[in-house]
Amino acid sequence: MELLSQQLHGQSAAPQKPQHKDSQARYDRLLHAMHDVYYSADMDGNITEISPSIATVAGYDCTQMIGRPVALLFRHPEDRTRYLEQLQQLGSVAGFELEVVHHDGHIVYVSANAQVLFDEQQQAVGEEGMLRDISERVALQRELQCVNEQLEERVGARTRELEHDNKHLQLLLQSVEQSAEAFIITDHSGRVEYVNPAFEQINGYTREEIEGKSLSLLNSGKHDADFYHALWSTIRSGEVWEGMITNRRKDGTHYPALMTIVPVFEQGKIEHYTAIQQDMSKYEKLEAQFRQAQKMEAIGTLVGGISHDFNNMLASLLMNLYMARKEADNREKLMERLDMTEKLGYQASDMLKDLLIFSRDDPGEKETFEFNAMLHESLKLLRVSIPEHVAFELRLCEEKLSVLGDVRRLQQVLMNMLNNARDALGGGEDGKITISLQRYVPDQAFINRHLQMHHEVMVCLSVSDNGTGMTPETMARIFDPFFTTKKPGRGTGLGLSMVFGCIEEHEGVVEVESVPDEGTTFHFYLPLVENHQQVVGSINKAGLKHGHGELVLVADDNDLIRKAIVETLTLLNYRTVQAADGAQALRLFEEHHQELRLAILDMVMPRLSGREVARRMRLLSPFLPVMFATGHDDEETIREVRNIDNSVLCEKPFRIQQLSEDIYQLLCH
Repeated sequence: MELLSQQLHGQSAAPQKPQHKDSQARYDRLLHAMHDVYYSADMDGNITEISPSIATVAGYDCTQMIGRPVALLFRHPEDRTRYLEQLQQLGSVAGFELEVVHHDGHIVYVSANAQVLFDEQQQAVGEEGMLRDISERVALQRELQCVNEQLEERVGARTRELEHDNKHLQLLLQSVEQSAEAFIITDHSGRVEYVNPAFEQINGYTREEIEGKSLSLLNSGKHDADFYHALWSTIRSGEVWEGMITNRRKDGTHYPALMTIVPVFEQGKIEHYTAIQQDMSKYEKLEAQFRQAQKMEAIGTLVGGISHDFNNMLASLLMNLYMARKEADNREKLMERLDMTEKLGYQASDMLKDLLIFSRDDPGEKETFEFNAMLHESLKLLRVSIPEHVAFELRLCEEKLSVLGDVRRLQQVLMNMLNNARDALGGGEDGKITISLQRYVPDQAFINRHLQMHHEVMVCLSVSDNGTGMTPETMARIFDPFFTTKKPGRGTGLGLSMVFGCIEEHEGVVEVESVPDEGTTFHFYLPLVENHQQVVGSINKAGLKHGHGELVLVADDNDLIRKAIVETLTLLNYRTVQAADGAQALRLFEEHHQELRLAILDMVMPRLSGREVARRMRLLSPFLPVMFATGHDDEETIREVRNIDNSVLCEKPFRIQQLSEDIYQLLCH
């Protein structure tokens, strides 16, 4: 019993035969109660005794096993060989795991502990051992191993996925960091959390200077509160805002930017905004250069028509002068000829002024103006680009319609559309171009087509031709940059793209109707400015304004013009002193500055310009009125002199009535 007790505690020992019946009975009860399998075998390896638990573990009856080799319990013979080698070498085996074939054929995993049996003379007489069923443990280990392998595979897959995502994030970060466009992230209130290096380069603020601050730091003052209210209303509603905006750099300079702002949702709430900002300064310069190139191209087209009209005016003017000499004795006819000559001269002057204004490379400022008048005046110049055999019709509504816009940009639109209409007619003899202007109240269909439009009343300008027309496929692409249906060398494909951009900048829209072989109509819709009162300079219709003997300095390097101005001023009752250049003008001013009341200065003179002469005069006489005269000068110079107090700019040739009025107003100031 002592040996059996040792086996129950995990030790291998041979149970001895009990000497008494009660001991034998106790031994049998313990042997039957054991869960593990006890066995003993002789030197030949045959089983001499085995516990009944072999039925539970391996499905065999004790009687089936007695006398049979222990090797029958080993599924793999090599396991039995290793088992015996350890037993012989060490005298015992501990925790030897092996596979046993169950009576029904399935595999049972057991752990064996065994030792060599010795007789009283210490001679080896056999082996005995304990077999413990570890199938559940092995199954759990294998399951755990499987779980571990699956976990490792999942960890490996996730690691690879994270590495892949991290690579993409690194690529994204590098792309954002190295982007030429500014990239901005703000919180839901607009406080900056991140900007990339391009933002620093474009705006002049470092990341440390802008983080935590509002982007209102970039406000240029060029947009009103309604602009920013519409912007914030759009993004706070979860929509993307995209548009042009004028920003201010750290150094105070302004620049145009194309900006896209996207709300970022987290769990259904807007937590951040991301913005991409592109500096459009270079683009606008290129656009301005292209517009100027188009103007020069158009001027080349206009030159033929202008020279025709100009020569007609000169011919009529010269003939009237000839007739005036012949009719010098007839005062009434002489005055009629002179009036006609004066009218022709002013017409020629107006045509040149229109051409110069049209050719200037200056986008101008947006202002409210009467669209009917602009259209009528512009067409007087642009009409000459249309061949005489092409019928031309202008339909202007009687109501005066005003818009807020850049006159020169809209003149460019008109020029492009006339050129396109002319080209669409080809060389046909029955070609016709129609331009119409009318008031337009958007209907529901128009609103549905242009959801971004919120103007109640608009101006509609339509340009129609009965030329070749367009297919739907062509119409879908006409506003794409560089798309053209003209022959090589006849067009860049940028005209209509620029037209579309200009109308969009004026908060308008463009629509097109076209039928192949029948013609095309472009409709341009611009917001109408209601109740606009146009301010027109008034001229005293009662007659010329005369002076009271005031002294006027006249400085002009052209002897004929200077003489004409002096004689005119004399007729208007002014006294004059005259100079042929800027330096002489200053000397005369120094001699007469105490009685001098007005200086009329040509803008471009030898030695000193009119602007420089005026600046030096004002050092001695700060309030001296100055009239600047110009035949044509650059826009920057003109803007500068217009900002000089108590001065006026007059363009040559002078209209005498306007000249007298301007002098009178300066002296009364």
